[in-house]
Amino acid sequence: MSFPIENRAGMSEPAFASLAAVLAGQRSFKHALDWMYSHMQPLLLDDIFAQDEYSHDAIVSGWDGLVLVYDVT
Repeated sequence: MSFPIENRAGMSEPAFASLAAVLAGQRSFKHALDWMYSHMQPLLLDDIFAQDEYSHDAIVSGWDGLVLVYDVT
């Protein structure tokens, strides 16, 4: 199962394709956390915002100067 990855930053197609390839293997937020903490300088989980009782947005910074937002349900 793959999840949609949106280019809301207006990245170039090659840069976005590179990011999408990295994120494609993340099938759960646990996979995302494992990926974040596997870096020599771990990525930062800056904040988690509750949208409702089931949905959250997780804000991650530190990857190639980008801020990633995960929609977690």
